[in-house]
Amino acid sequence: MPLIHYGQYLTYADGTPAADITVPVRLLGGNVLVPLFSNKAGTTPLANPVMTDVDGLATFFAAPGEYFTDISGNVFHYDVDPGEPDEAWPGTYVHDQGVAASVWTVDHHFGAPPAVTVLVAGQVAEADVLHPDSETTTITFGAPTVGVALLRR
Repeated sequence: MPLIHYGQYLTYADGTPAADITVPVRLLGGNVLVPLFSNKAGTTPLANPVMTDVDGLATFFAAPGEYFTDISGNVFHYDVDPGEPDEAWPGTYVHDQGVAASVWTVDHHFGAPPAVTVLVAGQVAEADVLHPDSETTTITFGAPTVGVALLRR
């Protein structure tokens, strides 16, 4: 499995860069620090918590997944480097909800409940996610919403 290059500019609540600090990197939905590497081959481990640079940029290589950092209650999701040539989320089903709806019903046919990331206007959004069966996922919002759901086995 290829390692993926991730990076995120981190800031404090007032917008100043979180420069030269160490921040923990965790798998979204979890509390365990993930193994990080300084190279794509995964031969050079990187400390986790990871150090930001003078601009507040934290970068690392890791297995495909969704990662986050929390700085004083502000949650930052790590983006895949736009130049990354490998697929970050193999087995991803993309559901494009182009018509506004309060409940999105996604027939993914994975045979198991998937991990779900909801994007509204390109940003990670909070929603109620249920798996009524192993083939279907429902995503519920407080108001009709358009966006994209990424479902991973």
